[in-house]
Amino acid sequence: MQTPNLRYFVLTAVLLAGAGLYAAFGEPLGAGSARWPVSDAVYMVQPWSVGREAVDEHTNHAGLATRLVTRVFRNPDGGTATLTVLSNQAPKLYGAGAEVPFLGGGYTVEPGPASLEPGGSDGVNALVANRGPERWLVMYAYGERRGLLGNGPLPWTLAVFDGVLGHPNDYYKLYLAARTDQLDPQVGQAVAALAHTLFPRIAAWYAA
Repeated sequence: MQTPNLRYFVLTAVLLAGAGLYAAFGEPLGAGSARWPVSDAVYMVQPWSVGREAVDEHTNHAGLATRLVTRVFRNPDGGTATLTVLSNQAPKLYGAGAEVPFLGGGYTVEPGPASLEPGGSDGVNALVANRGPERWLVMYAYGERRGLLGNGPLPWTLAVFDGVLGHPNDYYKLYLAARTDQLDPQVGQAVAALAHTLFPRIAAWYAA
């Protein structure tokens, strides 16, 4: 019965030790040099059409730049969904949970319908953000060069080892948001299908 507790203790010890080493040795090589796929071919998913990218840059107090890249998708029925890619070579990008940008904007957030996350096996998750009459379906994922690993103990531990060993990496967050004031199941399924196709494709680009 004590085995799970022992595992948690060991994991905590490893993370604390790694965090100390990470702080001592600094950021991974190349930190701040954000990358993302720029080819339109990466983003083409039938029956959606995709617009041109828009790029913004945010620099924190340490001088590390995070690129915020957006593209707007349109389906034949006129519906739209906006993709946002946040990319940085420092794992601090993982710091804020997927709900934080919405909570900061006055939204309330709840988990998305389970039907939009088939087992979570591909690392793609869903949430619903509400503010007054607005209702947004948001598909999201966290990734790095090893894939869509999420934002839990495993990716943080790997990030610590990257920092200690000086291995460069790309850390990124993906959001696909569509306004669905009346959450039509068909609309939700279409947006989820786009995310479940698009996000692994972006992850494959980073892994290549």
